[in-house]
Amino acid sequence: MDTLLQDLRYAVRLMRQSPGFTLAAVLALALGIGANSAVFSVVNGVLLRPLPYPRAQELTTVHTTFAAQGLEGLALSVPEYEDVRTQTRGFASWGALAQADETLAGADGPERLQVGLVTASWLPTLGVGTVLGRGFTPEEETPGRDKVVVLGHALWRTRFGADPGIVGRSVTLEGEPYTVVGVLAEGVAQPAGTQLYQPLALGPDARAESLRGTRYLQVLGRRAQGVSEAAAHAEVARVAGELARAHPEAYPASKAWRLDVSSLGEETVGGVRGTLWLLLGAVGFVLLIACTNVASLLLARAAARGRELSVRAALGAARSRLARQLLTESLLLSLLGGALGLLLALWGTEALVAWVGDGLPRASEVRPDAAVLLFTLAVSVGTGLLFGLAPALSGSRADLHAAMREGSRGTGGTRAVRLRSLFVVSQVALALVLLVGAGLLVRSFVRLQAVDPGFRPEGVLSARVSLPDGAYPDAAARARFHTAWLEQVRALPGVEAAGLTTLLPLRGRADRGLDVEGVEPPAGAVRPAVEYRAVSPGYLETLGVALRRGRALADTDGAQGAPVLLLNEAAVKVLFPGGEDPLGRRIRLRSRKAPQPWTTVVGVVGDVREWGLDVPARPTAYFSALQAGPSAVSLVVRTRAAPTALLGSLRTELARLDSGLPLFEVAPLSEVVEASVGQRSLTLALMLGFALVALGLAGLGLYGVIAFGVAQRSREVGIRLALGARPAQVLRLVVGQGLRLALAGVALGLVLALALGRLLGGLLYGVQPADPLTLLAVPLLLTGVALLASWVPARRATRVDPASTLRAE
Repeated sequence: MDTLLQDLRYAVRLMRQSPGFTLAAVLALALGIGANSAVFSVVNGVLLRPLPYPRAQELTTVHTTFAAQGLEGLALSVPEYEDVRTQTRGFASWGALAQADETLAGADGPERLQVGLVTASWLPTLGVGTVLGRGFTPEEETPGRDKVVVLGHALWRTRFGADPGIVGRSVTLEGEPYTVVGVLAEGVAQPAGTQLYQPLALGPDARAESLRGTRYLQVLGRRAQGVSEAAAHAEVARVAGELARAHPEAYPASKAWRLDVSSLGEETVGGVRGTLWLLLGAVGFVLLIACTNVASLLLARAAARGRELSVRAALGAARSRLARQLLTESLLLSLLGGALGLLLALWGTEALVAWVGDGLPRASEVRPDAAVLLFTLAVSVGTGLLFGLAPALSGSRADLHAAMREGSRGTGGTRAVRLRSLFVVSQVALALVLLVGAGLLVRSFVRLQAVDPGFRPEGVLSARVSLPDGAYPDAAARARFHTAWLEQVRALPGVEAAGLTTLLPLRGRADRGLDVEGVEPPAGAVRPAVEYRAVSPGYLETLGVALRRGRALADTDGAQGAPVLLLNEAAVKVLFPGGEDPLGRRIRLRSRKAPQPWTTVVGVVGDVREWGLDVPARPTAYFSALQAGPSAVSLVVRTRAAPTALLGSLRTELARLDSGLPLFEVAPLSEVVEASVGQRSLTLALMLGFALVALGLAGLGLYGVIAFGVAQRSREVGIRLALGARPAQVLRLVVGQGLRLALAGVALGLVLALALGRLLGGLLYGVQPADPLTLLAVPLLLTGVALLASWVPARRATRVDPASTLRAE
């Protein structure tokens, strides 16, 4: 212990004597360690920390997939849920949920809530308890006995002031009274964002075989103890095979239908898993570059301390004693960098989560904890050993005679020179990998931004409203409301156009199967399906969607008119592959309920990318909302002023029609487009930031090596100049040394970039991992930085005074 304290005191004294060196090393390490700790905080909170449910690894979700149509991750129908629940034996319990948006009335005004309609077994399957009251009973799944609710903890706290007497009170949802029977524990909402739960009342009609294709249930099971995940998958697959054989009309072989099983954790975070691991790997590269940078500094200082270390060795200090002293200095630097890095990580994690917002699953669970502290400590110690090992081994090989000889000549030791050169090559290679990754993402994002979505989002405000069934019981009543609301909105000052739709572009999908009159698909063929949208007259015009043929929807296409619809060009190609004229043809949506009416095609419009900018336009059918009478619609308004300036007027006009209706999901349409690529833009920003930091560190590392080499070889340079060498020759000599190191790093980095580029494949759009432009531009950029980093010390070398050098000799 006394020896360790002595080493620490000596290390602190050295750090005080070289404040510039200490500051540079600590800042480089703090940047690398802090960035790693911040990203690890997110990875830990999202991916590594268990879900907040007992034995969460047993929770399993089931989805429907139609592989032949490219449809996966779909919900289950009530008959499918019943079949899975009753025919599997490896599960302790099953639960089902249907999501809905409902309006909560109250003295504070109406509020739109995300509601979960659940079976009585849903919360017990999750293992979720209540802090007040109880959950649901099986009897409350019966229609007429389902007027009870369980409040989410956040809603109870914000809307009801955490009132402990809330159980037994009545609340009004969609104009109907419900009794509060319980309040959930904090932080256990599933799905995320659910604010309130109601019983899922399934009468005999809802279980009818005719509804086997009506899928809206999220299904959750808890595996029985001792049943492996593989066994659960096999059992659900067996049930799916039996269902396909028992109901060939619902599951034709041509659709390649199956049931897919995944863990609840994977479903919750699967969409960001690869991205987060990629970012953690990228920020790890930044830390490695920081480590090599500090290792180069320590090697340079060890060379400058050559005489001191040799004298200590001559006085009897063992090699292990010298190595321990040097490692102690490295670890102290690393721990100081880790402490500062932890402060940066605390700020960075908070800023990162605030920036991502709702785009990151489990964002509320991201916080520094014991795991993050242990990670930071482990990284600090590990980096201290990593960057301190080479200087310790090199510096402990002290030779008094060599040190005196090299000290007089300023060679610094060939072994140390080779190590510093190797570190520079490594830095350049790692920086190139990050820069290539960032360059590919930039190219991909530029390509994605250049995609024509098929509509003009600029200057358009969107907002959603939902009509309760009690006040608007039929399609006619809803159509009258929609017509009156549109008239009021269109009359507002500054409004150029307005319309309604059941689903905004880039906000989800709603595919429906259909039949074309007079066309019978071949036996076994997959029947066509389209994206279904019910829109009002003026909707497509508000978005700027081009009319290609025929006419647009008109105000006369109401309940009294003949059913009409528009098709996009992608739908025409699928439904009429022979090039027939679609105008005047009739189409019918398929339904296992009541037969749907034949609807006449009156126009063809341009394609809109409904699923995403990176997904080709889907076949889409636009039906008249004045005929369909949907209860939930989104308003789009094109204005001459800033879109959000219209919000107050929209709320006022809505209140004039029905003061109990809230306006929700309000956003400029341009923000909807930006949100659709939010994960890509976040990944790009972080990768670009890491790459630029890596570029700066690599440039500083190269500059430090060349500058140190120039300082060590100043006598040699002076003698060369005294013997007649021109300054330009010295300049080429020094710059050439830096350029050779940089080119070696570029060559190694290109090999690594090509090998690791495939990891980015899922994040790229319109760009290949081996994109020639990126692989050419990045090496040129790094070479330019290397030339600049070498030129500055080279210019200093040309100013060495030969006379002073000769006098010193």
